[in-house]
Amino acid sequence: MADLDHVAMRAAAERIQRLSDEHWWALDSSCRLMENDAWVGPTGARFDAQVHADQRELRDMLTQAVHSANRKLASLQGTP
Repeated sequence: MADLDHVAMRAAAERIQRLSDEHWWALDSSCRLMENDAWVGPTGARFDAQVHADQRELRDMLTQAVHSANRKLASLQGTP
């Protein structure tokens, strides 16, 4: 039973890592455009701040998900 749990958790951790890798750059093009003044003025400045904040939040959540899955997988390593 523990082997099945470990196999399932390894598969889940690998999927979480793949999804993180796929979505890490999701807001990169928008951030880059804003850094190149694609939209200026007060509204542009607010959008720039928001899109960069959203990018940081997304990357923080992806990092936490990967670390959480890896911690869980590591905890199953010692399970008989």
